[in-house]
Amino acid sequence: MAREPSPTVSRRRLAAELRRLREDAQVTGTQVAQVLDGSSSKVSRMEKAQVIAHKDDVALLADFYHVPPVVREALLTLAEEAGEKGWWEAYGDSLAESYMSYIGLEAGAESMLTWQNVTVPGLLQTADYARSVNGSGHPLSAIPPAEAERAVRVRLRRQQLLEGPSPLVVDALLDESVLHRRFGPPEVMREQLQHILKMAQLPNVSVRIVPLDAPHGPSTHAFVLLKFPPRAGLDSIHEDLVYFEHATGAVFEERYTETYRVEQLFRQMSAEALTEEDSLKMLGELSR
Repeated sequence: MAREPSPTVSRRRLAAELRRLREDAQVTGTQVAQVLDGSSSKVSRMEKAQVIAHKDDVALLADFYHVPPVVREALLTLAEEAGEKGWWEAYGDSLAESYMSYIGLEAGAESMLTWQNVTVPGLLQTADYARSVNGSGHPLSAIPPAEAERAVRVRLRRQQLLEGPSPLVVDALLDESVLHRRFGPPEVMREQLQHILKMAQLPNVSVRIVPLDAPHGPSTHAFVLLKFPPRAGLDSIHEDLVYFEHATGAVFEERYTETYRVEQLFRQMSAEALTEEDSLKMLGELSR
């Protein structure tokens, strides 16, 4: 049994398919707009996933491009999924747009490669650790307590991806400094390290530590590389996406040259990391 499809991922894939079909047919956006009795700007927004392509428009375009029945059905399914609402949209009034987009993409991913050098990955955080990271209760916190608590609820809801049908496969590399950088009182950190140990027992979760005395490659910010499953009826295309988060926002990168570079960097750091067994041993010793 598969997970529910993510509207965000379906919109992104549908946009990519419509753009590819137009390019393969060697027609312009203006010509496509005439088919839809719309504007070329509408076509452009559809192909960039800036608006949701209506199912009727997708049916017209499938006929215009003379796609096989199996492809037509796949496109219409994508259009139907794209029109749904993701659970995260209920929190839209308190979450940054980039974070909302990330949650939607993560919800539809098949696997994740993540490197973290400051905090524990969000999918592996405890509620108290997440509160401490968000600065909840701190006099200098820029986030009101109520909003910080909503952010914690969102983070815990995201973690449901790790269990249940078709769980997200996570390969996490943590810099050793993450284990020593304290957020909250000592008991919060102890509980957090014990939680990582527990989650690492899941068959779909791998946690490895890059020790401080290991030979480090080029310095890099934390990142998440998401990979997506193929869609029935459609050819495989490059869909990998890298998410870089920073203090004032986030950056998404989906160009193949960049996602390839980041994946190779991850593989390089993987070679410098401890084995899973030694990583869990270190976590166990620090959590006592």
